[in-house]
Amino acid sequence: MNLMKPVVLPSLLLCTLLSPVYGQQPADKVFDHSALAKFNAQHALDLLNQLPTFVLSEGNNERGLSGASSNVLIDGAVPLSKSDSIETLLRQLPISQIASLELYSGQHPFSQLSEYTQVVNIIKKAQAGSIDWRASVQSQHSDHTLNEAMFNLQTSYADWQHTASVKWLNNHAYSSGVLTQYASAQSQQAASIEQEHFAEREQGVQLALISRTQLSQGSLQLNASAQQTDWRTRYRWTPAEPAPVNGTTDNEQADEYELGFDWLTVMPDNWQWQLTGLARQAQTNLSIQEWQSLEPAFVTFEQGERKREQVLRLAYGNPTLTLQPGMGIEGSYNSVTANTRDGGDIEHSKVTETRFEPFVAASWPVAPKWQLSGKLALEQATLTAGIDTEQSLKHRLLKPQLKLGHDLSETSQLTLSAQHQVEQLDFALFQASQSSGFSRTQSGATQLKPMQYTELMLTWQYERPGWFEFTLSPLYQWQKDIQEYQLQSDGNGAINNAGRARYFGLDSEWSINTDRLLSASRIELSYTWRDARYDDPLSGVRPITDLTPHEFIVGFRRDQATLSWGIEAFLPTRLREYYHNEVLTERAGTELSAFIQTQIGDGLSLRAEMNTLNKAKYRYTRVLYEPDRSHSPAHSAVLDETIQPQLSLTLSGQL
Repeated sequence: MNLMKPVVLPSLLLCTLLSPVYGQQPADKVFDHSALAKFNAQHALDLLNQLPTFVLSEGNNERGLSGASSNVLIDGAVPLSKSDSIETLLRQLPISQIASLELYSGQHPFSQLSEYTQVVNIIKKAQAGSIDWRASVQSQHSDHTLNEAMFNLQTSYADWQHTASVKWLNNHAYSSGVLTQYASAQSQQAASIEQEHFAEREQGVQLALISRTQLSQGSLQLNASAQQTDWRTRYRWTPAEPAPVNGTTDNEQADEYELGFDWLTVMPDNWQWQLTGLARQAQTNLSIQEWQSLEPAFVTFEQGERKREQVLRLAYGNPTLTLQPGMGIEGSYNSVTANTRDGGDIEHSKVTETRFEPFVAASWPVAPKWQLSGKLALEQATLTAGIDTEQSLKHRLLKPQLKLGHDLSETSQLTLSAQHQVEQLDFALFQASQSSGFSRTQSGATQLKPMQYTELMLTWQYERPGWFEFTLSPLYQWQKDIQEYQLQSDGNGAINNAGRARYFGLDSEWSINTDRLLSASRIELSYTWRDARYDDPLSGVRPITDLTPHEFIVGFRRDQATLSWGIEAFLPTRLREYYHNEVLTERAGTELSAFIQTQIGDGLSLRAEMNTLNKAKYRYTRVLYEPDRSHSPAHSAVLDETIQPQLSLTLSGQL
């Protein structure tokens, strides 16, 4: 690995907006040091998983800093990382570094998280020096490996507080299945049967550094991270009849570097300026090889991709005033260049985007127990795609957000929100791609507009102390320029804009106290419903692609200071994807998981997790049409996949 080259520290970021002064609105619940001692957690993610009805959310913030990536703050600031998910960041924050936790269940003073009703603010300790470590061993399918090791150093020097971490990964995953091909969609007689074996390996190293200092009238934070990750994915198909074994191997290597700063200046009257900058660079190389029996493998698809991003954001406001006024502007430049070799063809693609987004925000207590907050942003973007024949797409769109909150009582809140949003375009859709699992090739889009939607959502949060608490959130969206898979002139498929759709949903979280049966225990229920209506020109009215209608999770857990344990069941789900000549349905069976976590010594914590302990089962059904879905089904294929139980043991502590 080549992580020690001189550009490591000057070319990376793990960007976190510094802790600005925020309003004096109190949190609904505050967990101080003594309250946190009652939780048995290894890291911040463990801690949040023990908060009843709290749901960790992660938004789409591929480019820029204008959208919050999650409903979690650290020291009153949004942790934004383009390299890691919010779950990964929280796993890297040891519980020993957390001083307290604030939970907001309705209204909150953080204007940048205006789209969320649930917000958690994690307050870190100011420590002179500490070293936290974590190591994990994983066992699955007769493979036993050390799959993760992490060290986290926190120290102070002069007036600076430094946090440095290094993480090493070596994850493995396995599954096996039976692939049955049918000559016609109505036939029950198999035309061919193959055994499928899937193996995936992820290896990588990540270095990160965060340095922060308090200035006389504000603060300054510098962030840096670098990571290198190698993925190797292998499919092997063995026919039931004597025939050569064949398969594919995907090798992908990614190098990513980020560098950022955040400078906050607070004026004597609590007005504050905040300047945030970000520079990011990533290089990915993918090679897909096919092989048969003992013959040499040959490359069928190669792609080298380079991403660049530069962002600058200036904000000015005073969140301590009654109206909590704020304003600012953000500018960003993004580019993705890809060189693709598909068989004997070579394709060069490039996508660039320049965005400017001025915004204003305020919050107004309109009456006792009523509060109105809003944000208005104007997104102006120019996207250019192609090298030989460039095509430009410009849009200028208002993105208003309004939220009206009402405290029905001390234990019940209602929040009505309305917003118009623009989904960021995935640059990967503008370049060719290939799927080894389903032998599907996709062309790059030639011109693609971002999907827009107008959303209404009502959230009701209620708690009966000592008995139960729940959150219900029905929502409705009017979607425009939705993106669906369509046939291109070259015979391949690609994602294109496909008109409008109506989108319905319901999110529900329940936590039922079972102290009367077993102390410090509870039952947790989670149910999500989604539906949509789209007028497909090929097959008529149907749901949009990639939609899971129902998701239901039920669990039981007991959380104590020295011992926690729990079981969880994921009930069957169905997901359906629509292509111009195919409908793919993924059905997942019931999955069971369990964990136990305990303190085994002074500062040592042991966690054992068993995932898919009942053997997870998936069924993929492909119904193929010729030439497209406006005709009758031509033939079908069914893949029944099984994932063996996976055991992991994680030991963590502090030096």
